[in-house]
Amino acid sequence: MIKRLIFFTILLISLAGNGLALMEGCEIYKPIRIAFSAWFNTSPQALLSKNEQANLIKEDTSPPQKQPFKIAFNTWLGYSPLVWANELGFLKQEGLSVEITFLEGIAEKNSALIRGEIDGVGHTADSAVTSAAVGVDGQIVYVFDKSFGADGILANSNIKSVKDLKGKQVAVETGFTGHFFLLSILDEVGLKESDIDIVAMDTGSAGSAFMANKIDAAVTWEPWIGKSKKRKDAHILMTSADRPGLIIDVLYMRRETIENRKKDIAALIRAMSKATDWYLHNKDKGDQIMAKFWKLSLKDTQETAQGIRFMTLDENKIFFGSSAQPGLLLNTVKNANNLWFRAGIIKKQIEQPNNLIYYSESLDK
Repeated sequence: MIKRLIFFTILLISLAGNGLALMEGCEIYKPIRIAFSAWFNTSPQALLSKNEQANLIKEDTSPPQKQPFKIAFNTWLGYSPLVWANELGFLKQEGLSVEITFLEGIAEKNSALIRGEIDGVGHTADSAVTSAAVGVDGQIVYVFDKSFGADGILANSNIKSVKDLKGKQVAVETGFTGHFFLLSILDEVGLKESDIDIVAMDTGSAGSAFMANKIDAAVTWEPWIGKSKKRKDAHILMTSADRPGLIIDVLYMRRETIENRKKDIAALIRAMSKATDWYLHNKDKGDQIMAKFWKLSLKDTQETAQGIRFMTLDENKIFFGSSAQPGLLLNTVKNANNLWFRAGIIKKQIEQPNNLIYYSESLDK
């Protein structure tokens, strides 16, 4: 009697839990067969049909879910190709996923990379050099964009050329991308860092101080580049649009991750490239995604986006080149290696700058 009561209890639970299955027909019999098997010491799988058993085996042997790539960004919309790829499903199409976190400082990024807490970071090419110089074993795998006016040097109207910066106070964030830009421009005209009066401050504060007329010149970025037009006694001395390819945003990843997941890296590059292609034909929608993700107004997003050029897959191929015939990316890395060393930002030059670049199968010409 007790066994019979238990059986009907199991039957009722099965019926209640499979109401939709009843509407489809015979699927309801599966839990009943499994319930019966308990009384006859029979394996539940043995009572399933051959097709059901085949499906069960197929489910059990399916490949495990791939680990998501863990990527850290500072707050900068130049890294948006990965954001679009994630939001629009291009990563999913490649069987990938990503966890994006935020680390604002280079030192924070370096520590997380060395500890293996993340797989990669959003960097500039010159920052990849400083990371490698402190022991981060990584490579540049992709170029998100090149600055095309988003960074620049603001100066008082009496400073007509880069040579006129000699002896003047210049606000800049030392060891950061703007500093590299300044060193490169000075080097072109034969000036050294010691020829100017460096006033160290963060990039945003440099722009603010210039607008308050506290310094002679500043190396800064948007929105300060645009705001400088409000000062009648000042002008934009030079921007990254005058030196395209000097300031570039890149995805810099741990070498261990690259070696262990080469096919996934290739798929990651494809997904970001598809996302970039999408953006170039859907800028309004893409700008909205950026504004929401980076927590910016749509106006600020659009103004900042005007100062950068997102790189397509074909442009990446040209910029990377190959290990046998390197492209302009290697020139930028070598330039940073030399200038950072001369400025004392890195204590020792990287012996093989070419090792900082990963020539993926996705970028083969």
